Amino acid sequence: MNLKQLINQSVYGTIGYISSQDDLDLLETYILYNLPVLKEFKKIIIATNFPNDFQEKNTQLWNKYFPQCVTINSEINRGHNFGTADLDNLIFDWCKENNEDWLCKGANDVIFNEFILDIEIEESDFYYLNGIAYWQLQVNNFDYDKIYQEHFYPQTNFYFINTSKCDYLNDKKYLDETYEYMKTIPNYNGKIWEYIKGWSCEDFLKNCIERNNLIKHYLLDKKTNDKLLEAIKLYKIGDPSHKNIMIKGICHFQYPEQQILEI
Repeated sequence: MNLKQLINQSVYGTIGYISSQDDLDLLETYILYNLPVLKEFKKIIIATNFPNDFQEKNTQLWNKYFPQCVTINSEINRGHNFGTADLDNLIFDWCKENNEDWLCKGANDVIFNEFILDIEIEESDFYYLNGIAYWQLQVNNFDYDKIYQEHFYPQTNFYFINTSKCDYLNDKKYLDETYEYMKTIPNYNGKIWEYIKGWSCEDFLKNCIERNNLIKHYLLDKKTNDKLLEAIKLYKIGDPSHKNIMIKGICHFQYPEQQILEI
């Protein structure tokens, strides 16, 4: 089985934050790059946060390429981390409510090319890319075999999940409680995980997979994973989200003004 077969039966759900015309212009360049693969999905769902009135322009942009797409405008914008978790929930919940079993969760700053269509996969409930940083290599004594076999910290900007086998994604009550707590923190630095251990969208996703006993499949083979770890070791990359690293045709392209490192 290859990834194209899964894509053909999946909804692609992307999230993002739009605050200016420049954001929309950049988004359109990403849509155009992704278009050959996006057209392979059965439906496109978009959930977005806005600080001001760009909702209509955003909808028009997506409709230009996907007239049947579904756009969801977040009624609240709780900022970094909390806003992302809210948008993830909107996409996930839409799939549950509309009986769409397979969701490919993406983000507006993720690009991918047709190479991914040929990635070989095994039948599973969850397909993912791991997040890993230099310090985690150090903790594991740079044992690449151990890391490949045991490390599980799924990226939230590109994964496939069978929503029909899950109860929920991010605990909304917990999000509300911790958001209220966050507002009481003096000089809050925007990094909620430094105040509450285990608070991250990656941890929430991991908890969902483990709580629901999903069968998981890592999208990287051992050889490619070793190359990724070598790059992290060489450049001492501390960010586990692999920004601007193209891995088997998938890239979290957050910094378009910078070069891409291809694995």
